[in-house]
Amino acid sequence: MPANIATLNGKAAVSLAREPAWHGLGTVVDHLMKAEEAFRLAQLDWQVEKRPLFAKYPDNTYGPVETFGIFRTTDHALLGTCGKMYRPIQNASGFELIDALLELADGGAYYESAGALGIGESVWALARIPNDFTVAGDDPHRTFLLFHTRHDGNGSALCKLVDCRVVCANTLAVAIGETGAELRIAHFGKVEEKIEAAKKLMAATGDAVKALHEKFDILAHRVVTKETFLATMDRLFPEAEENVKAGVIGKARADKIAKIADRFASNDGNAIPAIKGTAYNLLNAITEHTDHFVGTDKTRARSAMFGTGEWLKAKALNVILAATANAPEHKVLYSKPAAETAVLDRPAPPTGMADYFRQN
Repeated sequence: MPANIATLNGKAAVSLAREPAWHGLGTVVDHLMKAEEAFRLAQLDWQVEKRPLFAKYPDNTYGPVETFGIFRTTDHALLGTCGKMYRPIQNASGFELIDALLELADGGAYYESAGALGIGESVWALARIPNDFTVAGDDPHRTFLLFHTRHDGNGSALCKLVDCRVVCANTLAVAIGETGAELRIAHFGKVEEKIEAAKKLMAATGDAVKALHEKFDILAHRVVTKETFLATMDRLFPEAEENVKAGVIGKARADKIAKIADRFASNDGNAIPAIKGTAYNLLNAITEHTDHFVGTDKTRARSAMFGTGEWLKAKALNVILAATANAPEHKVLYSKPAAETAVLDRPAPPTGMADYFRQN
């Protein structure tokens, strides 16, 4: 099946709020969902069970082995194998964890999507956090909580906060205090206690979103100069050592930097004129490049959410904050329509920003 979506009970195991996915599969509803609805429509109302496996010997006798199988209890499908210490985390526990983390005492509907991949060995749920904010008065952001677990014996369950810029669907992981961008729950030991600890740690999701918003606002009030742009590129994409020794510039690196400079100059087609030329706009250019132009369609999304792309974007935020610490102030007057009345207290940057940054 396209996109590796699981088929369970004769249906695609995915539920979606308001808009269908690119693969056109699953059950789509015209509203954000509550946990029970997202869980049911995604065909996730089943449990897994760890069972001992047996080996058949040449004399047709059987004996136990040290490996266990992870079986879905509804149809006894084998989803994966694990060791003696492995403890399953049930699908329902993931939804209960999300609800607890979001503290949905009002019974609100927040789920955007849920589903399973393969034959059901990989399960996820995505919930909208009611902590929307705007940057520069006109650039909306939404925040989501992602839960993902596996039933094949590989990897930990994880929860992570993800910020999404609505204008272009760029994503950036939200740092949760000092724990990094995600919280992992290993399938070993006292899993129930780990889940309870996760609830306490993630209780401050609102504070984490607020901290990210404050960083974006800081960047939106800093001007990017040629020097700070190049310093940022040197930190994020350092020249290969052999090129430095030879006194040459690598073509692949130069092309990458030129493309980011072009996207910085474009400012998303100048969708938000008030942020043109700012450090916040530079961060957007890097995240846009990473989310939409690096790698292939098959690998890009995973990298942007879980791999090197996610790491690069998180690093870019901190690098740009440091590189522009002493930058000139960019003052923005918020008013609408922005295209007509946004005012900068400095000359507008050259239209050909990429050419500007290529100058000596």
